[in-house]
Amino acid sequence: MSIYSDLPDRCFWRRCLRSPRFDFAEIYQPTVTIEAGEPIATAGSCFAQKIGRELKRSDARFLDLEPAPPGMSETTATGFGYGLYSARYGNIYTTAQLLQLAEDAFSDHVREDTLWTKDGAWFDGLRPRIEPGGFARRADVVTARRSHLRQVRRLFTEASVFVFTLGLTERWEHAETGTVYQLCPATVDPAFGAPEHRFHNTGVSEVVSELTRFIALVRAYTPDLRFLFTVSPVPLAATATGGHVLPATIRSKSVLRAAVDEVVTALPGCDYFPSYEIATANPLLRDAFDAGQREVKDEVVAEIMTTFFAAHPGLSRTRTDIAAEEPDTVCDEILLDASRT
Repeated sequence: MSIYSDLPDRCFWRRCLRSPRFDFAEIYQPTVTIEAGEPIATAGSCFAQKIGRELKRSDARFLDLEPAPPGMSETTATGFGYGLYSARYGNIYTTAQLLQLAEDAFSDHVREDTLWTKDGAWFDGLRPRIEPGGFARRADVVTARRSHLRQVRRLFTEASVFVFTLGLTERWEHAETGTVYQLCPATVDPAFGAPEHRFHNTGVSEVVSELTRFIALVRAYTPDLRFLFTVSPVPLAATATGGHVLPATIRSKSVLRAAVDEVVTALPGCDYFPSYEIATANPLLRDAFDAGQREVKDEVVAEIMTTFFAAHPGLSRTRTDIAAEEPDTVCDEILLDASRT
């Protein structure tokens, strides 16, 4: 008898194809469960904002440890980096960024090479767009950074589940210190560029190492913290490799997907949710993106989150106090394309 004889229908392409929704009821069978009222934190690339918005509408306890000041409009708050994630760190595109954030948070370390100045204003180089006009003084940047790191520490110690969406393998870093930036500094503003900023494209082993070290570091303080990883389906806005953006996108996503699989297979309390596959490889839904082919359509996001909530019966979409209309997703990576226009 073939070893395939006793496998369920979900293991076979043809049988899934003849099932409604490609048998998505069984595409995600979580080992990390989430119950109502559990504190959940999110971070990652811009697609993670969509997951966070849906979690806010559920009966999970979504952590927002750096909320907007009272009276600030939602549009203004979004422009200043409030409400996008569980803390005001902006988009975290790479695992190196994530590991660096945790290291800095638990050591209360402010990196000198991330204190940028232009026209008398000061900026936090690790999240340069959270204060569009900059800070008045260098000391103000340092104070804001330390306050932020305190909330990140609190996040990692209060959360029961941390949801992280991996977005990119391409990154820019400081050649001497190793500091990893959110984006190429010169792309954020030419004044922030420097010869010591270098490009690096991460491989599978590096992503595995960075994620593993991140998990070990955080669990040293919160041993029971569980991790749920996703991979963003959003294509690269641009590649610094000099090659075509399409194979660069496939390379990047393939590296991230392979690395996450190694991590969740090796470490308990870690899981993967296939939002990437539902958006990019669903044979019944090939047209998942808008006209620009980078923004996932709302109905596809709804399909992704329907699959998510169906697999977590302890959670439900019960919140009615969250506005149905949300601001546009904030994607700093689009600056890479804008720099050529």
